[in-house]
Amino acid sequence: MMGVLILTSRAGTAHQAAANALVEWFGLQTPRVDVAVLFHEDTCAYYDDATNLYNWIQTKAPWLHKIYWRILETEDFTKPGTVLIGRGHFVQELRRFRPDLLISTHPHTNRGHFDLAKHIVGPHLRCVVCCTEVDGGFGFTRNWVTRAADGFWAITEAVALEAKKRRYPQERINVLGPLLPVPFHGGGPAPLTLDGSPLLVLGSGSNGANSHLALLEQLLPWAGQLEVVALCGRRREVKEAVEEWTARHPDLAVTAMDFQEPKAMAALYRRCWAMVSRPGARTATEALMLGCPLIFHHLGGTMPQELLALRFFRDRGLETTIHSASDLAAVVGAWLADPDRYQLLRHRYRECALHSDPQKVMEYLLHG
Repeated sequence: MMGVLILTSRAGTAHQAAANALVEWFGLQTPRVDVAVLFHEDTCAYYDDATNLYNWIQTKAPWLHKIYWRILETEDFTKPGTVLIGRGHFVQELRRFRPDLLISTHPHTNRGHFDLAKHIVGPHLRCVVCCTEVDGGFGFTRNWVTRAADGFWAITEAVALEAKKRRYPQERINVLGPLLPVPFHGGGPAPLTLDGSPLLVLGSGSNGANSHLALLEQLLPWAGQLEVVALCGRRREVKEAVEEWTARHPDLAVTAMDFQEPKAMAALYRRCWAMVSRPGARTATEALMLGCPLIFHHLGGTMPQELLALRFFRDRGLETTIHSASDLAAVVGAWLADPDRYQLLRHRYRECALHSDPQKVMEYLLHG
């Protein structure tokens, strides 16, 4: 039996979601593969505290990540060619599981980790970086790229070019597109023409990062013309706050939802008119796969890594950005007043859609 160990993190949404998708596809297509997931935060209390700080910054003060991100760029000083913090737990898991394939879906679980893993398990261990970003340039952390990786899985050509610029061997770079949960790959993209009232989704990420109440206030003029779904992640207090607001403003049709499983989330993408979200990698990837227009919001500032999705969308004529809650009113009003303009954007999303073949991804991971 082949052993696959996936290294990931609870920071944000993209990394853990990528790991979950891998577990699902390995389980469906290769039942003889034994899969395990090791979270960065479970190896040491220090990493757990760092992730809690990251998630707090994303939720409360994204601008602070301009400082935090730069600090994390110096990570090599804390693990020069190996792992120092959390080493004991990581080594214990390697010796217990003895993987044949090690996949990292987070930039802080490959540099040093791959070197140490090969030392413990042996040189036959194959190590692959699963990079969840959509573009390169400023905001793309150097920690994604390590020469100890036997393969670098990019989901876009732009990321492959970035890895090459950082002197990772081109022959080891593979552009395979994203691997999302099964419901995202079945059923095709969202239809170009939607039925019923426009459905606007306010996204939040799993940690509930949001500006829902401020945005909902701006949508009141379109009560009766628009339906709204407010995603609240795993934070009960966010959902309760939206429900209290909705009770005071019954004219605007608002539904508050907690964390949605992939099947429900894929269905929501396929029927929504647009989604308001921070420019995170996971939401950007899902929207590009299914052809759902995004409205990126930068309330509270912009994190360096969020510039990557913003740049990717801007270069392809897909960008719609708001910097204040009042900007949302202008975007929604313009699209409702000029549906042809909005429809052109949906067509543009279809033209720029990301594609992937899950079977080819599995073949690459299992056989190289």
